[in-house]
Amino acid sequence: MKDMVLDTKEKRILKRQFWDLAYPSIIAFTLQGFYDIIDMMWVGKISKEAIAGVTLFSVIYALFGVLNEVAGASSVSMISQSYGRGTEERTQTISEQTISFKVVLAIITGTLIYLSLDPILNWFSSDPLVIQAAKDYGIIRTFALPIAFSSYSVNTIFRCTGDSKTPMKVMLIATAINMVLDPLLMFNCIPLGPYELKGFGLGVYGAGLATVISICISFGLGFFILVTGRRDVTISMRGLLRLDKEIDLQLLSIGLPAGGQLLIRQAFNTLLMGFITSYGTLAVTIFGLGTKLVQFSFSSMAGFSFAGSTMVGHALGREHVEEASYLARVATTIIVTIIGTIAGLAMLFPRTFLGFFNTDPAVLTAGSPMLRWLAASMIIAAFGSGMRIVFSGSGFNRPVLISTIISRWLVQLPLMYVFVKILQVPLNTLWISFIIAELADLAVVVYYFRRGDWKLKRVG
Repeated sequence: MKDMVLDTKEKRILKRQFWDLAYPSIIAFTLQGFYDIIDMMWVGKISKEAIAGVTLFSVIYALFGVLNEVAGASSVSMISQSYGRGTEERTQTISEQTISFKVVLAIITGTLIYLSLDPILNWFSSDPLVIQAAKDYGIIRTFALPIAFSSYSVNTIFRCTGDSKTPMKVMLIATAINMVLDPLLMFNCIPLGPYELKGFGLGVYGAGLATVISICISFGLGFFILVTGRRDVTISMRGLLRLDKEIDLQLLSIGLPAGGQLLIRQAFNTLLMGFITSYGTLAVTIFGLGTKLVQFSFSSMAGFSFAGSTMVGHALGREHVEEASYLARVATTIIVTIIGTIAGLAMLFPRTFLGFFNTDPAVLTAGSPMLRWLAASMIIAAFGSGMRIVFSGSGFNRPVLISTIISRWLVQLPLMYVFVKILQVPLNTLWISFIIAELADLAVVVYYFRRGDWKLKRVG
């Protein structure tokens, strides 16, 4: 293990490599995050019930999407470390198995969502308009899960083998198509200056259909490039049509802590939504808008996380531990700076941000305090986001599971129960719990980062 001290030149080279790998993903994810905001803006033009419905389905989708995270988290460390060691055949096999195994997991996930959608929605809300909007948007998304899971894996393969420009180009094309299809499929008439373009008038269902079409295009383009051997890694149809027990067990075991933490986090989010719905549809609407800011901010930063995790995996594959530690420090500095800027603007101008989605005075008034509290919690979360790249890059995912259990279930959940059920505080007071939870999460991440168990973890 080469735990040497890096000199100034080596640090400069690492920074340049980090930026070269990160910026294409940053562009792609920022545009995707921006599109998600525009998507919610279009949905907001239908009604606040439509926003609430899409928000509720998104919570359910994320809850059952943990199986994607299990294989996804393990594939990052396995592919990047194998590629870093220069084992081409092994890298190809892991890449093929990642896609094949994801299809199996997607079928299981889609079945679970379809069977449980009605009872969960009825538990969340008694508003028939909200429930119908969630189903209109969600059912088509559910049937497209095998393509969606596979598309994530195709992009992961590119990034983990040092090619972040190809998924950027693919995502740009798919996002542009999605942006055109959204209003075309959702509305009967689309104003274009003095003219009007006739649309299909599918409402919230149109938003889900547009997303599915763009996902299919994204997968098709990336899959074609991999199959035709135009990049460092080529996948074969023969390799995709079989399951490798040894690799698939690794994909499960390495990713279980990451999948477990996501399951626990999303189960918590489901309970959280139960607390929020007790305040009414308006509370669900403003929370849905607030989470869009959080998702946009951190999805934009996913480029740094992907680049950092990939380079950590490459470094550990070559036994260069100090490189991995330095990359975590660089990623943390950058992410905190950018997230801090976005959060600061949201805290200063909350009504401006909310006004992009909905101009209802009740939404603007109730949403402004919420947005300020969530923005403050984002800054705290940004510190942990940078340090987590060593866990995903090494395959040592246990700390993210432990931090989620402590911060969400042992800290925030009891606090929210006291706030809502015992003290019956106003909605604005509820948002304070997010600050306290993020502080607890960060404390656990810092502890495990400094303890250094991740330095000894090898996979792939």
